[in-house]
Amino acid sequence: MEKSILTEVYMDSNTWNVLGKEIQNYNNILVIHGEKSLLSIKNEFLKTLEGKKFHLVHYGNECCHTIINSILDNLKNNTYDLIIGVGGGKSIDASKVLMDKLDLPLFTIPTIASTCAAVSYISVMYEENHVFQELYFLNRPPHKTFINLETLITAPKKYLWAGIGDTLAKYYEMNLKARGKRLNFNTTMGEKLSHLCKETMLNYGKHALSTTVVDDDFKEVAGVILVTTGVVSNLIDFKYNGALAHAIFDALTKIKRVEEEHLHGEVVAFGILIQLQLEGNCEELHNLLKFYKEINLPTTLKEIVIKDEYLEKKEEIINKILNSIAGSEMPLEFTREEFIAILEGNL
Repeated sequence: MEKSILTEVYMDSNTWNVLGKEIQNYNNILVIHGEKSLLSIKNEFLKTLEGKKFHLVHYGNECCHTIINSILDNLKNNTYDLIIGVGGGKSIDASKVLMDKLDLPLFTIPTIASTCAAVSYISVMYEENHVFQELYFLNRPPHKTFINLETLITAPKKYLWAGIGDTLAKYYEMNLKARGKRLNFNTTMGEKLSHLCKETMLNYGKHALSTTVVDDDFKEVAGVILVTTGVVSNLIDFKYNGALAHAIFDALTKIKRVEEEHLHGEVVAFGILIQLQLEGNCEELHNLLKFYKEINLPTTLKEIVIKDEYLEKKEEIINKILNSIAGSEMPLEFTREEFIAILEGNL
């Protein structure tokens, strides 16, 4: 049976009054947050929580089973009726795992427009050393999300920049895997929506990065990054979620510096270029290269890794990527040597 469960979305320049109304019936709230994310909304958020019993818990700087289990141990003598997840992708992903384990409703407040974590039913899990571990599938996505555009416009633009890269991947990866196949009803809806992930970024992404005010272009870009991408993920069959671009990111996190110095969407954006070269899709590759150069997204591996660090873990990285491809539905044919030559370029 096909089932669609979608997050209720509130998006405006100021959503604090709406949040206040939506939490009226909750009295003991667990707030999962990042350090900078909480600071960015602290005054308005804490004012909204006045009169409520609430407990602030830092997510631990990684969405990791070990850290989440430690949080659960520390909370076992408490009884909550709502979780609010505040922050970027990792903080919100951690709050989603806690939602699943505690069986509580979850409201999310994204403070950067960088991923679709606020509305998706997947949490990306890492080891404590920040190496990708697995995807954690939830029974449902967050119940409600509150997108405060004034918060997003004042956030560092590097997060929006990375979000553009991650959002582009939703179109290119999904359409590669689904090409030529008869799709079920939900996946067909998701496929049609995925075109917005490409079109909106290419049409309005550059302006959204330069504007200092919440205008229509910024709102559309932020909305597609945070909401549309997540809705696509929630609608399509799991086998169409993620492909080569994400496999490249996951493998490159084997290099500590990549996880520490580069953003998820930044590396994923580079991975899209590798996918298009392997497809032989010269027209799309040309269009993306032009756009990437306009907004300074990476176009070569040497912009992401230091050569010696990469070569030290090269075999492990290549094997991880190719093993991921082997178990997927990607209609690509190439040799190991061809893949390495395209990935490394002029490294």
